[in-house]
Amino acid sequence: MINGLSGEKERWTMIVADLTKQYGLVIGDSLVAAGAVSYSGSFTSQYREDLEQIWRDALTENDIKFSEKVTMSKVLGDEVTIRMWGIAGLPSDKLSIENGIIMFKSRRWPLMIDPQTQANKFVKNLGKGEPQGCDVYKQSDPKILKNLELAIQYGKWVLLENINESLDPALEPILL
Repeated sequence: MINGLSGEKERWTMIVADLTKQYGLVIGDSLVAAGAVSYSGSFTSQYREDLEQIWRDALTENDIKFSEKVTMSKVLGDEVTIRMWGIAGLPSDKLSIENGIIMFKSRRWPLMIDPQTQANKFVKNLGKGEPQGCDVYKQSDPKILKNLELAIQYGKWVLLENINESLDPALEPILL
């Protein structure tokens, strides 16, 4: 048995060395990922890449270590979760995956401008897998406030469709 586990010692030694190296890069990698989640949501893919490059350059100027070519997707993306999103209907392009990461890593509710209804279908499909389900409401629904309160109370996902440029002021306390 000891002879059988001797190969594991080499593998674990390499893993520990790799994790030690990554530990020194966490601060820089986290700064790039946090900046991308916080500020790049409304921009195009090319502009997001440019922002990440600006942040990497700033880290270099300030002698903060980071992984080579670090991106938000590399730091915050999880292959299994992203694959699950694809099954639920999220397109597999880089921009859509980044949007999914931003949606789930943000501290506040996401506003999705979705003329092709891809995000709408994705959220509905993903919500089907949740234990409490996903409720869908339109701003014109007369019982929207009561339904939102109940959904929040019971931990349901809520999708508000067809929201205009301004929200009903009565919705703001609930959304906050």
